[in-house]
Amino acid sequence: MLALPTTHPGLVRWTNLFSLLVIGIGVAAIAGWLFEVSLLKRILPGGIVMKFNTALVFLLAGLSLRGVGACRSRCCRWLGRVCAGLVILIGGLTLVQHISGLDLGIDNLLIQDPALATNKYSPGRMSSQTAVSFVFFGVALLLSARRRRGWWNVVSRALLVCVVFLALASLVGHLFGFVFQVGSSQITGMAFHTALAFLLLCAGLYCAMHEAGPARNILFSETTGGIMARRLLPAAILLPLLLGWLGMGSGKSGLYDTPAGAAFFVVCILVFFTVLVLATARQLHVLDLARRAAVDSRDHTIAELQRALDEVRTLQGLLPMCAWCKKVRDDQGYWDDVASYIARHTEASVSHGICPECSKEHFPATQPAVTSPDAPAPSAAPQADSSDGSGGR
Repeated sequence: MLALPTTHPGLVRWTNLFSLLVIGIGVAAIAGWLFEVSLLKRILPGGIVMKFNTALVFLLAGLSLRGVGACRSRCCRWLGRVCAGLVILIGGLTLVQHISGLDLGIDNLLIQDPALATNKYSPGRMSSQTAVSFVFFGVALLLSARRRRGWWNVVSRALLVCVVFLALASLVGHLFGFVFQVGSSQITGMAFHTALAFLLLCAGLYCAMHEAGPARNILFSETTGGIMARRLLPAAILLPLLLGWLGMGSGKSGLYDTPAGAAFFVVCILVFFTVLVLATARQLHVLDLARRAAVDSRDHTIAELQRALDEVRTLQGLLPMCAWCKKVRDDQGYWDDVASYIARHTEASVSHGICPECSKEHFPATQPAVTSPDAPAPSAAPQADSSDGSGGR
């Protein structure tokens, strides 16, 4: 069955959050088209409009991410795969229209684009990079939903990186005042909230792709690398965008010329990352000292336990013994012979022998004869006359 392995509860919550945000963006844009609310169709004043088909596919993509990536029931998984297939289908057909120049009639199938009367180039059609991003995301989602991990896992991650690159390029273009587009008109560009929704989809799929939870995911782990990644990665992405946007805005307003703006940008980058690296190094240093103290405490505890174990294996205290049969009473009140008790409670092995006293008492015939020094010597036995066979008088 095609299903993502069980993820960590924290990652599941993040996947659900990102999918709901994408669904909200799609529903808001659809409401903007249905009720003619320009703000919902274009977030930025004068910006690019999110097409109706784009909003509809975002709704399907959010449902597919929630179904395949976060939901555990079989029905939700099948619904997620169907929605992912529709995302690939609509994106692929739109991409075929861009490449071949054909009009398959899917752009204005559900709602008419007002640009149809004023713009002859693909009215109601999503941009080519948006279509490519939908196809890549749908394929990556289906490949990530497989139980067995192999080359398709690498392919899904590569496709996800491509979607992030296209979305970031469009987002940076909007921040810096140009349109990252493929085509002859601004209508083919990716809208600002379209790029933002793609980044949310990629973040949600990234959380759902880690079956073993934070232990194997560096961004969510409590290791030194995880802490450093969480502190430095957002700054490495957001800080250049923010400073570049502020620098270009200040340059356009006449506060300083281009060389001064570049110098200001470089100085801000240097100062901020220096402070951030030092703060991160301090935190990692404290964690390393705490880890070393924990290791020393663990070694001390192990030594104490070993010492206690050695003491347990040594007979100590009073040992009840029967005065007649010499049996020993154990902790449970049972009487046992001494040899069994010693073998069970110590590391010694018991062998059997006979002491000299017991040997004299039980085996007297085997004892050697002992002669006293004061006893008279035995007399010699008389010898018979063997000459004539008769004794003399």
